[in-house]
Amino acid sequence: MSQENKNSTDHNFDPTLFQPLDPVKLFDDYYFIGNKLVGFHVLKTSEGLVLFDAMDKYDVDDEFLIPGLQKLGWDQEPIAMLFLTHGHFDHYMGAEKVRLRTGCGVALSKEDTVFMVNGPDNYLDVADLRVPRITRLVEDGEDVRFGDHTVHVIGAPGHTPGCLNYSFEVHDGAETHRVIMVGGYGVFGPGVYPGGHDYPFTVTHAVDQALQFATSCVKTWEYCKENGCDVYLNPHPHLCDLLKLAEENQGRKAGEPNAFVIGTEGVRKWVVERFDVCLDYALRFTDIRETYPK
Repeated sequence: MSQENKNSTDHNFDPTLFQPLDPVKLFDDYYFIGNKLVGFHVLKTSEGLVLFDAMDKYDVDDEFLIPGLQKLGWDQEPIAMLFLTHGHFDHYMGAEKVRLRTGCGVALSKEDTVFMVNGPDNYLDVADLRVPRITRLVEDGEDVRFGDHTVHVIGAPGHTPGCLNYSFEVHDGAETHRVIMVGGYGVFGPGVYPGGHDYPFTVTHAVDQALQFATSCVKTWEYCKENGCDVYLNPHPHLCDLLKLAEENQGRKAGEPNAFVIGTEGVRKWVVERFDVCLDYALRFTDIRETYPK
């Protein structure tokens, strides 16, 4: 959630941005279900479906997830787990209804489980704010196995105190590729805060969070480099070119490359873009480099 990441509380936006899309195929076992701004990422495993994030309204299970799964023929598959990337409302609002319907676990970091309850979403103008019950606390470095798939958890604080990235394998025919799902995007501080609100914390806190985010980018890159991540994704489709790449895949012929496979160098370019933004904002938030009047 950030000024870059517009949400459905901004009524000046084109309403078609919020309309359900047909399920978007990324890989044989991986789809996106949502709209042009945010959605569920759905990984099909031998133990059921693994979801990543839950959109920005309580009723998205009825409006988006169930119809999308029906179109895929996956509506009879059990939901094995719903992983949340972080504790901003546009990522968790639909989680509780999915949990109550399916009985699935809902996973998040300990830090952002607290942040959801005490964080800034509680005074933003968000209709019908619903904080989900978190049934599983996941930690940095943890591997969570679902039959033939393993989800690796990467702690990546900065966007929020307990923001998480996730990594897992996907399949494209006989090929296997490794995804890095980056949970956070915006950098917050004085003059840069969701909903047009004044930044409620200190300059020191803002700089600390920006630098933490930069460190998380380095940590994420080290993981991607060591593990050969060649697919970059974000819960917001417009922050990872998801719809653009899906369009490039339309009409793709046998043997032609999948547009989502951008190589480890392509992943690096996405990560370093955030790294540079974090460092830039850390300097913007403080006047330490300005000459101070005597």
